[in-house]
Amino acid sequence: MYSKPFKFKLEKILQMKIEEEEEQKKVFAKAMKKLQDEEEKLKKLENLLEYKKEEFKIKLLQANEAHFFKSFSDYLEKLKKDIELQKIVVEKCKVEVEIEKQKLQEKMNERKSFEKLKEKEYQKYLAEQKLAENKFLDELSNIRYTRNKQNE
Repeated sequence: MYSKPFKFKLEKILQMKIEEEEEQKKVFAKAMKKLQDEEEKLKKLENLLEYKKEEFKIKLLQANEAHFFKSFSDYLEKLKKDIELQKIVVEKCKVEVEIEKQKLQEKMNERKSFEKLKEKEYQKYLAEQKLAENKFLDELSNIRYTRNKQNE
């Protein structure tokens, strides 16, 4: 008894969905990396601001030069603005990460639905094979029974 091997009709589409998911994983990882980098930049700016504030307090006690206070004050204001701009960049990155995460989830769901379809078709194939095997065995039994009857 010969049986043809299982072949999923939509295998190429399934493979394409797997590749799309892998590509989306890379895009998502890249977005996550960018978010981490931007958060690190923000943290460094915030730490720098705190350090410079402390430095400013120390210099304030030591010097009485007006131009120094003005330039240092301007520098601190610029740092504060840079921090606010960096916070906006971080928020944009968070939104981008969320978008890429949703896209990845969609790709994963598409792949899973094709894999479920493949599994259902495989189970159907196995049931058909079992049915064919049982039919073949029944035919063999009938032939043996008929031969035994004829030989009696």
